[in-house]
Amino acid sequence: MKKLLPLLFLSLCVSCDIPTDGMSQNGRKSAPTKTKIDFQGNTIVLPQGYLLISAEEFENRIESIADSSKFKKMAKQELEKVKNRKVEYQLFIDPNNSKNFVFVYTRNYVEFDEFIAQKYVSNLNKELKRESNKQRIKYRRIHGRYFFTNTSKIVKLKYIKAVKQEQKFQTEYLISSQSGGMGLLVSNTQNIDFETSVKGLAMR
Repeated sequence: MKKLLPLLFLSLCVSCDIPTDGMSQNGRKSAPTKTKIDFQGNTIVLPQGYLLISAEEFENRIESIADSSKFKKMAKQELEKVKNRKVEYQLFIDPNNSKNFVFVYTRNYVEFDEFIAQKYVSNLNKELKRESNKQRIKYRRIHGRYFFTNTSKIVKLKYIKAVKQEQKFQTEYLISSQSGGMGLLVSNTQNIDFETSVKGLAMR
């Protein structure tokens, strides 16, 4: 009987599925319930679990979307825009829906005030209209805002890009903080812009 006990214990251990840290039982990396973006001394916490991925993996995930060839192309163009800036950037994607993603990148520092912010929103709005016309996608501005916190000054432009019955909500943030300039693009199908998270930007 005593000899059987170790064998029984070993059998139980072999039959148990014990996921490793950050891994699901099927072996795939699982997303956290929140996402902490650490970028150039700034920290932004998103209330949803997004994964930090490489540009190559981003393109592979976008390509795996079953439909929406127009939006696949648009997502790849957004990536190219960031790459062409020749600056540091990070890419985050929703593991449950690859149409939802967040880009963060370095940009020039601008000393925003209400007048300058209004000018930036107007120029960005015109640029996005021209871009949408080339893409043959409908564009509609939702709103533009300027606000500031204890650590940063922020310009926001929220808009919709649509093809037939399908639409994507996108929000551009231009952020000037004590550590420099930063840009944030939020793109998803659920009308989520993470404004509260951006307002909660903290400095390390």
